Amino acid sequence: MPRHHAEKVNRNGDALVLGCPRTGQCKVHGAEKSSNRRSVAATLRDGERGRAGEPGGDQDGGRARATRRSGCSAPTRWAATERAPAGLPRDDPSWHASAVRRPLPDHLPIMAGRMRRGDYRPVYEEHELTAAADLCDAGGRLDPVSIGWSRRPLVRANLRGHWPRKKRWNFWNWIGPRFVFSVTLADVDYAAFCQATLIDFETRRTVGTMALARPGSFAMPEHVERTIAFRGRGVEYVNAHEGDVMRVAFSGAAEGGVPIVADFVVHVPPAQESLNVVVPWTPQRFQLNSKHAALPCEGGVRVGDARYAMEPDACHGVQDFGRGVWPYRSFWNWGVATGVHDGVRIAVNVGARWTTGTGVNENGILVGGRLHKVMEDLRWEYDPADWMRPWRVRAERSRTLDLTLDPIVTHRVRTSLGVLATGGVCCFGRWRGTVRVDGQEVRVRDLVGWAEEFAHRW
Repeated sequence: MPRHHAEKVNRNGDALVLGCPRTGQCKVHGAEKSSNRRSVAATLRDGERGRAGEPGGDQDGGRARATRRSGCSAPTRWAATERAPAGLPRDDPSWHASAVRRPLPDHLPIMAGRMRRGDYRPVYEEHELTAAADLCDAGGRLDPVSIGWSRRPLVRANLRGHWPRKKRWNFWNWIGPRFVFSVTLADVDYAAFCQATLIDFETRRTVGTMALARPGSFAMPEHVERTIAFRGRGVEYVNAHEGDVMRVAFSGAAEGGVPIVADFVVHVPPAQESLNVVVPWTPQRFQLNSKHAALPCEGGVRVGDARYAMEPDACHGVQDFGRGVWPYRSFWNWGVATGVHDGVRIAVNVGARWTTGTGVNENGILVGGRLHKVMEDLRWEYDPADWMRPWRVRAERSRTLDLTLDPIVTHRVRTSLGVLATGGVCCFGRWRGTVRVDGQEVRVRDLVGWAEEFAHRW
């Protein structure tokens, strides 16, 4: 999932707060900064409190009770002596990014009513889609036919209405043992942007650039396997689908004018499957995600005088295609392991919190091009007081996976625009542990990837 539209990366790898550069009018969300803040907040929340036709809406104003269950709870360890900066509420995500005072709840506020009814089950059967479907009906509500998961992209993201709750993004990480290069192209109704970041795992150096754009000014396709492109404010990006390859070209300048230039291809192995899910919170709040991993990359990225080569056996692409209608307050865990193990391409996608209680999740294991769906809410264990400690993710009931990430580098995001805010941490490193598919246990080691925790008011 993408980083927030207002993130700017400094040379230390931290995201900077992007405020409103003009007096009065904010160019990011088009609202008067002071005199109209309360009305803007009301508009952005868009009736999340008990909205008609949305049972189980955000009726508690986003302050979900942190229930303890065997699902995705993190250990309750944090620095109790730390204090939030003056004037910044403790539940503001920009404070959360640097020092978490308490674990995030296991489920989104919009699911509070459903969870209180007591019908939550951590293990469930998910419906597999085998035919094409539309995400929305004629009125822009979730079409129940699309709910479930599939092995290839089958759902058309025909979003309409719901301003400003629609979120569209095409997020890519191209990752190898030495570095990760990421590009996000996104339109979140009231803002749009193209953002690129490269993190060097050896030097811990982070460089990045971002270009803001007018919402609706570039195409965000309804289908996954389509070309996307952006041009503006010194940034050019093309990700062109050409059958069994994608050709990626990027150019821009980081802080200080350091050029970032990328030119490479992403290979799609024949018949390789992907993880595609439609998650239902309510008939008017829902998300389509398409996750593709273990895609061999060939070419390179240049940052100034530094060259980062992509070799097909060592560097792999991971795509997160997202289209949905989101509640104002949300948060998630997301993790990916990808690479080659004993000559076989393996990828694992794990998530938590944002899907809890919906009966659909984004957990899956890809081995040799075949997807094995994990129909269970996973347990995440990590220390929000020390992000560099190992992250463990496991399926307690089915025992289909038990993986631990040993972090190499931590990327922090802290952004606040008043009624809009985001914060979190993404740890890149190497995964080790076991996965079980078709009755066989596979021990993996040194698979590159990441694990993250993010919280939003968007």
